[in-house]
Amino acid sequence: MESQPEYEYKTVPVDSRPRKQIRELKKLAKEGWEVISVRPGTFFSDLSSTSDALLRRARR
Repeated sequence: MESQPEYEYKTVPVDSRPRKQIRELKKLAKEGWEVISVRPGTFFSDLSSTSDALLRRARR
């Protein structure tokens, strides 16, 4: 019987500038993280303007 891999998840802030964000996400991918989604930041003063990336990787 095949077992499903267990994943660990983490959310990290990433730069909202596209080129810098791509570099950050590539660095995380080299560390074994898979990018699930990136939530863009907002321009409202009371909310965060930093984008958040949801990552996962298989536990060993």
